[in-house]
Amino acid sequence: MKSRILLLITIVLVTTGLSGCYKDILSPGQDPTAPPQAVSFSGDLLPIFTANCATSGCHDAAPGHHPSLTAENAYIAITSGGFIDTVIPDNSILYGEVKSGSMPPTGALKPSDVQKILDWIRNGAPNN
Repeated sequence: MKSRILLLITIVLVTTGLSGCYKDILSPGQDPTAPPQAVSFSGDLLPIFTANCATSGCHDAAPGHHPSLTAENAYIAITSGGFIDTVIPDNSILYGEVKSGSMPPTGALKPSDVQKILDWIRNGAPNN
């Protein structure tokens, strides 16, 4: 009888202990430590900037609206303006602003769009 109780307690403890051994699985676009996905500047990021940032009074082509995120200016403005850090991508101003939700002021970007921006920077910020 004593050995059965001891066996039952052991089984319960092992089962309880093993049930805590799992890895959370995040859906794509939600893990900044995962290997970066392939992101196209022109195909993935420009549509985000056009819809959310390059609007009248924000990051349009007006001289005082720095950086200009219009299609013809966005790449040069971002890469030459100190807004990205390809060595430590998490320190990029662009990524920090969209991750915090302070940009765009009309409402935070979708997490998948924020992840695309980070992955593009992590991939070396290519003009593709």
